[in-house]
Amino acid sequence: MGTLVLDIETASPFGEPPANSNETEHYEWVAVSLAYVDELDETPEVEVLFRRGDWADAHTTDLFERLFEWCDDRAVDRVLTYNGTWFDGKHLLNWAEEIDASTDHEFQQHLQTLFENHVDVALAAADEYAEELWEDQYILPDWKAYDLAGIDNASVWYDDYDFPDVYLSEIDGPAVQGKHVGKVLGARYVENVSVGIETTSVHRELTRLLEDYCRSDVADLIELYDTLGGPALDETYRRSAREIR
Repeated sequence: MGTLVLDIETASPFGEPPANSNETEHYEWVAVSLAYVDELDETPEVEVLFRRGDWADAHTTDLFERLFEWCDDRAVDRVLTYNGTWFDGKHLLNWAEEIDASTDHEFQQHLQTLFENHVDVALAAADEYAEELWEDQYILPDWKAYDLAGIDNASVWYDDYDFPDVYLSEIDGPAVQGKHVGKVLGARYVENVSVGIETTSVHRELTRLLEDYCRSDVADLIELYDTLGGPALDETYRRSAREIR
């Protein structure tokens, strides 16, 4: 039974989202990370697809087309996300709806098919480790779930990459976090691409960093899914596209 892991990275180039907001209007799509196995005990095949231009719909369309092309080449029977019910699936469906309204792509239908057997591993982890949730949390951060499950999900450290001293001055912390991508790194990547400086050493290093971070988001989720119960989770934590929005 082929299993796909999907995770998106976003940026908010037109203004920081309000606290606790999850409205798609505040987010733009930067990249999608994918991992696939035919059997759960295999080493996953991992791919990261980046946006190829500015924030125009044409480049969102291009990302969708490459995403579906990659998935169509594999026998996907199950899709895993971590918090995809609240974030990844919701935004993908909303972006697809916007594009479908003015084109004939039918991206929403493609997503509904892909997400027909979607399992949100974050929901399973929240139940398994419920005593670890703070009062205002409904899911655990993925790094915490990996730690509790005894899975070595490696951090991506800024010191391992070669940037000019002031290039990451807005970022606080030694390791890459999702909020860093949303506030700084994602928009910077897209800006570099849109002005045509992809060949510079700084952009190549930024790409390497983002690719390593994106890979870390999906490479170990199959192991977490298997550790928490594997296919026994599917019925309880299945969230199809119809249940996401």
